[in-house]
Amino acid sequence: MTERYDSTAARHYAAFRPPLHRLILERVIRPHESFRVGLDVGCGTGYSAVALTKYCDRVFELDPNRSMLDVAQGHPKITYLQGSGEALGQLPVQVFDVVTFAGSLFYAKTDRLRRELVRACPPAGSIVAYDFEVLLNEVMAELGADCPADASNYDYRANISDWDEFGVDTIGTERLRLEVTKRQMAHLLLSDSNRYDALVRHFPNGDPFESLVGCLEDSRGQLHLDADIYFTRYRVLGR
Repeated sequence: MTERYDSTAARHYAAFRPPLHRLILERVIRPHESFRVGLDVGCGTGYSAVALTKYCDRVFELDPNRSMLDVAQGHPKITYLQGSGEALGQLPVQVFDVVTFAGSLFYAKTDRLRRELVRACPPAGSIVAYDFEVLLNEVMAELGADCPADASNYDYRANISDWDEFGVDTIGTERLRLEVTKRQMAHLLLSDSNRYDALVRHFPNGDPFESLVGCLEDSRGQLHLDADIYFTRYRVLGR
């Protein structure tokens, strides 16, 4: 990502993200369950961080991207830090009762992270890996904006089930449908680099946001958003 797009994506991420983090955590954490200290690895602009605060007294949030952290949501329980999952030993707290990976495990999964999680989490601590795929190809097709298929090998189902130190507690996948406004849909479309480039080509006169909102108002009635969600909760078996 270029620095220019990086800051643009962060702005659209900060403006709107669907409440999928909250909905997924409600499926893997019991309503009255609580944790002393939580850690979210790859928090972006903080939506996953804020969702985790419902269950924790204190939350540390890690992300390697400075532009995302610069517009992250403030919260009295959250401490935002720049870094990766391999740097858990540098954090001010060394024991985390719950660690979440919200769409970040595919990038974060390394042997060093495995060692760090075992060291930084107590036995019976919880690890939650989750992700979601927002399904927007139909919207892009209706707009007439040509968006090449993503050729990456990204895996929404990335997990740590092959690591013997962690046992599976909960696993699942679902398709959700949410209602969104025109402006929310525009922010969501522009928060992805491939779609952003396609929409800039489709609306070439400056910032495409307002043109995109106007086109959505002209072409669609009630907007809905489909998303596939994937989640696995693990317990730490011990060192």
